[in-house]
Amino acid sequence: MTQQVDGGAAEAQLYSLTCQLLTIHESLLRDRSRNTAFFEALRRSLTKGATVLDIGSGSGVWAIAAAKLGAGQVVAIEQEPLLVGLISNLAQENGVADRVRVVQGNSTQVQLDIQCDVVISETIGHVIFDEQIVQIMIDARRRFLKPGGILIPGGVTLLAAPAHYSVSDQLPAGISGDFSYFESLILNVPVGLTDKNRLELIGEPRELLRVDLSTVEAMPDLSNLHASWRQLETKNINCFAVWAEVSLVQGINVETIKTTSWSTTVYRTKPFNQPQGDAEFKLGLTSNTNYWTTALTGAELREEASYSPAFAGRELLARSRMTGDLFKNLKFGLQQN
Repeated sequence: MTQQVDGGAAEAQLYSLTCQLLTIHESLLRDRSRNTAFFEALRRSLTKGATVLDIGSGSGVWAIAAAKLGAGQVVAIEQEPLLVGLISNLAQENGVADRVRVVQGNSTQVQLDIQCDVVISETIGHVIFDEQIVQIMIDARRRFLKPGGILIPGGVTLLAAPAHYSVSDQLPAGISGDFSYFESLILNVPVGLTDKNRLELIGEPRELLRVDLSTVEAMPDLSNLHASWRQLETKNINCFAVWAEVSLVQGINVETIKTTSWSTTVYRTKPFNQPQGDAEFKLGLTSNTNYWTTALTGAELREEASYSPAFAGRELLARSRMTGDLFKNLKFGLQQN
């Protein structure tokens, strides 16, 4: 009986993971903007017979593309075991299996006796740094890249702009009820928006942070990112949008806000009271949560508000009259079920 339960749980986990992996990589493979930019960057960077390292290979699309473009040796590193067989099978289907070697593991931990002409990695998160692109490229540059070799991407920039996020006017939709307390809480939750048609930028994009992956030596401080706008019209602002600009090679960039697979992160804010002023957006990214502050300095006063999922969580905890220990016990119990 125990074996049947364990087998059923394992099958459920396999089902869930397989659905997640294939769905994610289908969205990537269907993203024309992403595909054409990365392919052109590879095409410009490769010379016949080059050695290429593809980190976080996923479906293996860039490892296979590199081999088809003339690379003599390609190593594809992929941490997810289920994807290793996928990459190998697709390399076989594309006639390049003799030049594509698949290695399962974390790129910062695997040992490879190679020096590469090109290192490519698409481990770029929705807010750039959530898939370890900086740490991955520092390590790859030190251990695997030949002097004068090419990194793809060569740099990443985090951008922000004031915006209007289109949502239904009132919750709950379709029925009557006062859910203003809930609406105040959800201002503390960032939205990963893939439907960019729901977003209208109201101010010019500003840089929050730029990182040159060919020279960076340590992970940058993400705790106090800042952007500002002078004399901004605030009438329709209800959020600040944050996205990435990825510099693949010289002259080839891709902005994630213009792609279908990457989401743009929407940091919501309550409307400003003044119609115009100097606006500020501050963002702190941690391993556990996001913190952001919006401010407007107008002719009469300064408006400022801070948000984070951590704030909403503490509010709910206090309203529920639960102690921290009771919350931990409840969370532990839920995880065991």
